[in-house]
Amino acid sequence: MIINGEDKPIILAHRGSRYLLPENTILAFKTALDIGADVIETDVRKTIDGELVIFHDKSVERTTNGKGDIEELTLKQLKSLDAAYRFSPDNGTTYPYRGKGIQIPTLVEMFESLPSDTQINIEIKEDDIEVAEKLWKEIEHQMESTTRKPQSILIGSRYCPPTQHIRSLAKLYQTRNNIAQLPISTSACEKDVTKFVVLNQLFLAPIYFSMYPITAYECFQVPVASGPIHLDTLKFIDAAHHFGKHVHFWVVNFKDEIDHLLTLPIDGIISDRADRVVEQFKSHNIKSKQFQIPKPLPSNTTGTYYLPLYDIDENHTCVTITCILLQRSHQIVISLIFSFLLLKLINFKNNNNNNNNNNNRQVKNQNLQKKVK
Repeated sequence: MIINGEDKPIILAHRGSRYLLPENTILAFKTALDIGADVIETDVRKTIDGELVIFHDKSVERTTNGKGDIEELTLKQLKSLDAAYRFSPDNGTTYPYRGKGIQIPTLVEMFESLPSDTQINIEIKEDDIEVAEKLWKEIEHQMESTTRKPQSILIGSRYCPPTQHIRSLAKLYQTRNNIAQLPISTSACEKDVTKFVVLNQLFLAPIYFSMYPITAYECFQVPVASGPIHLDTLKFIDAAHHFGKHVHFWVVNFKDEIDHLLTLPIDGIISDRADRVVEQFKSHNIKSKQFQIPKPLPSNTTGTYYLPLYDIDENHTCVTITCILLQRSHQIVISLIFSFLLLKLINFKNNNNNNNNNNNRQVKNQNLQKKVK
């Protein structure tokens, strides 16, 4: 079952460990497994002609030699692009995988290229239930036509409708085939994460979720922090575990962050540096110290991967209003304080002016009275 890692934290290779190899490519996925990752984390989008491809960004510019949005391009157009064109481990000095024939894979190609027992975490990037429907059809096909087992795939999306829809389709499959568990797991969408975090911060989660049990997801996949709110705390993790939900943190690339998380009862780390997480897991006795990254890499036709000269921290951006407000709560509070102080200052000046005006009137009246006398 992808979300429990047999009671030990699991390593999820973010886009196939995107700082080591061109992201979201078959080469990156295979190498991540060779390195020691437990789960491949990836993304899915729909082309203009209705095909599902493995790609993170809305547009192709950042990683390929092309231009345009995925949803406005055909599969044939995407297949003509070099998916490794922009990959550079030394900040633009060299491009070692350019011109090597590395393409944007389709969802089907990803499944067919990886062992059927590979655990996969797929994020639906669009707020589109048609993507969820097409994704489910392929998952169902894989379970029916290959040796892929149920509960080896975790589906997530920051939007709620896609995961809700794919769960409904999975429940129909569960009922039809009379199986004990839902054949897939899903992670909480942004709206559900935000609700849980807010209620937990207010100490209301035990009451609310006892009355309204969580049935829409099995897992939280969250950043270490969002704005001023830290989620890498016992308060959040224990609350999630209390309701039977697992917690994966993203995107964790630095040694000190990995070590910190491993002092907590976490369930998984999503990282661009699966190699680094593997080494820290070994030092914490989570992964066998005997494990060695094989050389040459058995599934990597180039025989190597590249260690980046620079690590980049990833920031979390929200899409729902509540999440945006929470993420910027410190800015809102500071703005309110300054506004309050500014109003106080304006009132103080107005009061002084009024007092001065009153004093001036009194002096004038006194002078007039003297003249009359």
